[in-house]
Amino acid sequence: MRRIAAVAEYIFKQSFRNKILNVLILFAVFAIGFSLAISELAREAEVKMVVDFGLFAISLFAFLTIVLSMTVQLFEETELKTLTLIIVKPIKRYEYILGKYLGMMMTVLMNILIMLVILMLIVKFRGGEPWDIKLIEASMYSFLSVAILASAAMFLSVVTTSVPGCIIFLISIYAMGHLTIHLKNLADKTGGAVVKAAVDLIYYVVPNLELFNMKDKINSSQALFDLNYLGLVLGYTSLYIIVMLVLTSIIFSRKEF
Repeated sequence: MRRIAAVAEYIFKQSFRNKILNVLILFAVFAIGFSLAISELAREAEVKMVVDFGLFAISLFAFLTIVLSMTVQLFEETELKTLTLIIVKPIKRYEYILGKYLGMMMTVLMNILIMLVILMLIVKFRGGEPWDIKLIEASMYSFLSVAILASAAMFLSVVTTSVPGCIIFLISIYAMGHLTIHLKNLADKTGGAVVKAAVDLIYYVVPNLELFNMKDKINSSQALFDLNYLGLVLGYTSLYIIVMLVLTSIIFSRKEF
């Protein structure tokens, strides 16, 4: 456990030493602040506009954090040969995978907390309730969605042969994750057997990110923030992450460096 924590700490520190990631954080803060200007277009629903845009920005920039973190780590491992230096130490390969994943998630969590605090301050400035539990829970759902994407990114990092390839696949998963539920509904209504089988395969392999999309539902009357729904999402998230990390560890343990 100590070795996993050491790897996680190393990945976390390396992420924040990267200037591109720091610029991304600043850009995310400015993007959330831009919601003030957006809210001027709908004065009767200022707080709603701020919250909707802010949650969208949190979700998007949390995903971009994963993309950039993975890019930096892959570059260091392939070009700077840091991975070779790490695995020669008394650390098992699955411990490196777990530590790397936890380090990335620590980076994402820090970024989401920063963006959430900025959003809460803006909501307070606009006369809303910054401590609305739904706002905080919606940000938590964004974190869970990125946790799933990070596990997929870990898997892609050991099966792809290039940094651009990993990024392209990860962006494709992000896009498909928001479309699979709609594709499945459409295929069930209009598609043939072959189309339904193909869509079902995509639906169960690609994470269903719409489960975590709360920005359009935060003001609805649907019971999406109760404990039963939270339990369902946590179970789905945990299962997907475990499967991805186990597969990643198995493949990584068989690779030669």
